[in-house]
Amino acid sequence: MGRPGPIAVYLPELTPGGAQRVTVDLVNGLADRGHAVDLLCTYPGGQLRPEVDDSVRIVDFDTPVVPGAGIAASVPQIAAHLRRERPRVLFSAMTYANVVAVAAARLSLSGTPVVPIEHTTVGMERGGKRDLTTRLASWAYGVADRVVAVSEGVAASVRERTRAAPENVVVLHNPVPVGEIRARATGSVDVSWLEDPDLDAVLWVGRLAPEKDLPTLVRAFDRLHAERPDTRLVLAGTGPERERVEVLVADLELADAVAFPGYVDPAPYMARAAVFALSSIYEGLPTVLVEALACGCPVVSTDCPSGPREILADGEFGRLVPVGDDAALADALAATLDADADRDRLRTRADDFASDRVLAEYEALIEGLDG
Repeated sequence: MGRPGPIAVYLPELTPGGAQRVTVDLVNGLADRGHAVDLLCTYPGGQLRPEVDDSVRIVDFDTPVVPGAGIAASVPQIAAHLRRERPRVLFSAMTYANVVAVAAARLSLSGTPVVPIEHTTVGMERGGKRDLTTRLASWAYGVADRVVAVSEGVAASVRERTRAAPENVVVLHNPVPVGEIRARATGSVDVSWLEDPDLDAVLWVGRLAPEKDLPTLVRAFDRLHAERPDTRLVLAGTGPERERVEVLVADLELADAVAFPGYVDPAPYMARAAVFALSSIYEGLPTVLVEALACGCPVVSTDCPSGPREILADGEFGRLVPVGDDAALADALAATLDADADRDRLRTRADDFASDRVLAEYEALIEGLDG
């Protein structure tokens, strides 16, 4: 071991979201394997905070709000932490946070290796600040010690669209605590439809955001429900698109067939749903698909960049449909409901993404940087 310090991971805040939840799983998993782990946060609080294991030290910077700077205002605090604690490595998650982490590591002059984790296909987020973030990420990934991409598709986009040296880009899937998810699957749900054997519930879980393209899913469900009145749609999560989606549900006169339970533990919902649907325009490696498979829930997903095709093995473990095609999505949902799913086979596929093997790959990466 070249450096005696902890493993540091920078995550701006512990609010619900795919990358945030995966990062919590990562720090918990590394801590469970005996590593000292510091989770560095710009802002304290957040709904995911109780899910961080007690063995993980949360370092709250409680950074003052600086107009125009956002989380970049944390750069001096992160740099000071690196100089003081001398961690073995600094990981970070989410593109703008990755830029901040690389800047802080270089400013610190601490020699701490910095490894951003890219969860999104580079170049898919466009317009305004997103274009600037992509340009900054191109620089940051070029000077980082390694760049972790969560899927082969994300890795290809990093190599093509940033200054990262191709040999410094490594693919490490998200660590999914499959056993823990299955244990939680016996928990309770707040939507009675999921307990009714006479109803078929279509489930979506995530952050209600534009890139998730929930209008396409709602329109697909409208088609499905017209042919199958015993179907229901459950949209679990929070986010800025909720009001827009609720308006569309009302306009289509689906209010009695669509539920919005908010932020929930998805496992019990997945265990009871008839099918899980993903309608995204783009992803990185949508862990929610692995979680659904872990619960034995059949899956239908858009064939978006990147991750669904990789997880579902070119459609072997779930149907793939074109992005933005509500008719194709409705047909795939109907076909899945009609099929006799081999749920044990779906669970076995999820084991390919189980935490232990991914965490071992992270440990190998860290050991390679220690030299």
